[in-house]
Amino acid sequence: MDLEKVDLSLSDKKSAMLWESVFHRVASGEMPPKNKSQPAPEARAAFLAELGKDLRKASLARQEKEGRGPVRRLTRTEYETTVNDLLHIRTDLRSSFPDDAVTAGFDKVGEGLTLSAAHFAAYQEAAEKALNQAIMRGAVLNTDSDGAKVFAARPKEFTTFGGWLEGNTMALASRFFYPYTTVLGAEAPRNGRYRITFTAQARGNGGRPMPVAIGILDSQTVRPDAPETSLWFDVPEDRPRTVAAELDLEFRQHFHLFGPSLVHRDVFMPRMKKEGRWDGPVLLLSRLKIEGPLKADGTIDHWPGTGYRELFDNIPAKPLSQITGVQPEKGKPEPWFPASAAPKEDAARLLRRFLPKAFRRPVPEDVAAGYTARAHEAIDRGVPFHRVMLDSYKAVLCSPHFLLLEEKPAPLGGPALASRLSYFLWNSAPDEVLLAAAVKGELATRDGRARQVERMLNDRRAERFERSFIDQWLDLKNLNATSPDGVLYSEITPSMVVAAELETRRFFHDLLAENRSALESIQSDWTYSNELLSALYDLPDVAGYEMRRVPLTPQSRRGGFLTQASVLKVTADGAHTSPIIRGKWVNERILGVVPPKPPEDVPKIEPDIRGATTIREQLAKHRSTPACMSCHTVIDPPGFALETFDVMGGWRDYYRMPSHTGAVIELKRFGGRRVHRGPAVESGYTMPDGRAFADITAYKALLLEDKERIVSAFAANLLTYATGSPVQFADRDDLAAIVAGTRANNFGVRSLIHAVVQSRPFLHK
Repeated sequence: MDLEKVDLSLSDKKSAMLWESVFHRVASGEMPPKNKSQPAPEARAAFLAELGKDLRKASLARQEKEGRGPVRRLTRTEYETTVNDLLHIRTDLRSSFPDDAVTAGFDKVGEGLTLSAAHFAAYQEAAEKALNQAIMRGAVLNTDSDGAKVFAARPKEFTTFGGWLEGNTMALASRFFYPYTTVLGAEAPRNGRYRITFTAQARGNGGRPMPVAIGILDSQTVRPDAPETSLWFDVPEDRPRTVAAELDLEFRQHFHLFGPSLVHRDVFMPRMKKEGRWDGPVLLLSRLKIEGPLKADGTIDHWPGTGYRELFDNIPAKPLSQITGVQPEKGKPEPWFPASAAPKEDAARLLRRFLPKAFRRPVPEDVAAGYTARAHEAIDRGVPFHRVMLDSYKAVLCSPHFLLLEEKPAPLGGPALASRLSYFLWNSAPDEVLLAAAVKGELATRDGRARQVERMLNDRRAERFERSFIDQWLDLKNLNATSPDGVLYSEITPSMVVAAELETRRFFHDLLAENRSALESIQSDWTYSNELLSALYDLPDVAGYEMRRVPLTPQSRRGGFLTQASVLKVTADGAHTSPIIRGKWVNERILGVVPPKPPEDVPKIEPDIRGATTIREQLAKHRSTPACMSCHTVIDPPGFALETFDVMGGWRDYYRMPSHTGAVIELKRFGGRRVHRGPAVESGYTMPDGRAFADITAYKALLLEDKERIVSAFAANLLTYATGSPVQFADRDDLAAIVAGTRANNFGVRSLIHAVVQSRPFLHK
């Protein structure tokens, strides 16, 4: 690239982006190339200062004119949570929409959130589905059974595959596919949140606690130990334990309970047939209770339900036949709808109450009058009241005022700022408290914003931020995209993958809840583990499947996200690891560096499954190509630092071979399973600046020598997620201020969120 021929007009966005690239490459020392003459340090600094000043000025001018990004629509996740919260329902709406494009690592970035004909059709479908769920008349569940009643529901199945009665307690000795020795709760009569309570105890488990898994089942083809498993609880041998948990169920779904550590029925049945008795581990279930659907306060949501009251207030509901005079079809449940004695008055009242909640701001009179006029016109045509209102609400949920986050290129006003806050921390619309604070002007003050952030982070809805941010930042949403090779990694089970996910989620939750340092994302002296992960990580034994916080020693080679099984799994393909893939991932997600795409004429590196050539040897040849060397200088160090971890995150000194060509190694933590040893794994490498490291522990220590860089990259991800726009050149000083402002709190994650909310980019479109 000849800079003398590049357009110097920074007002042109394309030209400015080119000069920003020049700035970053010169600042990083990548340019001029190492084999060319270098400018004096003073000259380099002067060049960067002058160019940086001009770039910031041009970037700021574009922001003042256009905003930091385009007006963006709700993502499909935000649409689902917003509608569910608004109508007090729990139903899947995301699957109605095409996947949202990922830009700058997140699906919230406006530039990638396009609108198509498929979206508009999906909005109609999703709104119809949600409204029907809100007024769906259904029974409630409030079952309370002892073990004998549970057993009596399917005695033949339980007896055949490993269950029997001991008084009023049911004993389970084996596990198998649904429905065998899987305890099923009653089907959900309608979508919602349900509570399951059970009392259980272990027996014959060598004094160790026994795990009980709770999951959701709606198909006979689902395996009980598949990713549908949602929660684990350990029950002891010396006493019964009562456990309560809440999960969302769709219509006709049900809870299922099973013992994932129990023997397979193919082990249980032959032994029972031969010996006529069973002395192995047994799970004893003495009570099973299911309640729901639940309201936000945990009480049962009886008909007509919170959703109905949100839409129709206190208007009584009647069977459709009483409203229309048309008798229902035989064998089908009759729907109930609101029967208004004053339809026009009720329509106006209900719409004026609903619109500000849906549009997340005070609604101008002409907008409210327009919706009311259309409803009155339909009533005059003889359209039934319930149909008029459902059509009106459907129009609201498909309106641009609902679908778009309306912001102008200026400091955000109260309601717009409230929406930015709520979609950052709750993935949904502002609640009444936040909107009231916005209307009162409290969000215009630093203290007012801080109070709301603390309140929102302490609310259970903040779990949505934790899940969504981690899913995207660390690619946890792709955890089950691949499965470890069953021959090479036979010790890996679906339950271990679930544990890996829980480790990362619990770890991030504690970083946020306890305001722990963002630097612990690189290295920590603690993590979450259970007996499955402890075996994988070769940590001291942890009894049971429940995740618990455990200390780490330097010798464990663990700590932080980089060495967690979930991250190491999503950066592998199930059979092989790639330093290129992992190195690129670390640069983009952790270090804030986006390597350029490789030249099209450079062949892809494939692993040598024969073991004749290691990946390090292959990459050495690859780097000899000048077009590849500059990128691999930054990609390879983290890639090779992580090469001592296999596709599931287990430590390795050697590669595994699929055939019987290598020495046989027994895995002591996994019952002596045998694997075949291949070539040794080399663990050290060199940083771009020439510093050498011996292993992953030394590599992380080198990263932490530049604390601000790590925190800045993390804060940039937060800022992108929070604002729906990538960090721009004009935001560099703001990003630096966010980092500097949290130094006194050791760069605490909670402090960083507060600092992001107080920053100029967050407070402006």
